Amino acid sequence: MSGHPQRRVAFLLAQIGADASSAFDRAVEQLGITASEAGLLRLVGRHPGISQKAASEHLGVGPSRVVAVLDRLEAGGHLERRRSVTDRRTHELTLTPGGEELLARLRPVAEAHEKAFTAMLPEGDLDRLAGYLEAIAEARHLDREVHRQTTPR
Repeated sequence: MSGHPQRRVAFLLAQIGADASSAFDRAVEQLGITASEAGLLRLVGRHPGISQKAASEHLGVGPSRVVAVLDRLEAGGHLERRRSVTDRRTHELTLTPGGEELLARLRPVAEAHEKAFTAMLPEGDLDRLAGYLEAIAEARHLDREVHRQTTPR
């Protein structure tokens, strides 16, 4: 055994990630949406006209799961599915004015969540931690803008 105490980095990352995810779920409840809906809203806001299939692949979830979230966002008046003019079999996703407004209301909620989650760290430590986490994410080929869902194998 080496002179280092046992490191449990992956375990701690998973534990902290689960805690952050639960806290974000609670934070977006005030907007009347789920974290999954917030993620899809952000994705469509960044990529207007993205297809349902591409959104599903980008998020790493099955098409039926994306459809369920899309149904809720569409029913709430936040998103529209339109037939593609280039491929009538494909639906393109766009935010409605209500969806744009909800996305604008989501930003400060997400920023407050981030700040509350990291408030105990001095700025320099926070910068180092962010750098380390970004290096791990890059090495694991993760997109820093999308929280991909895990699916059972």
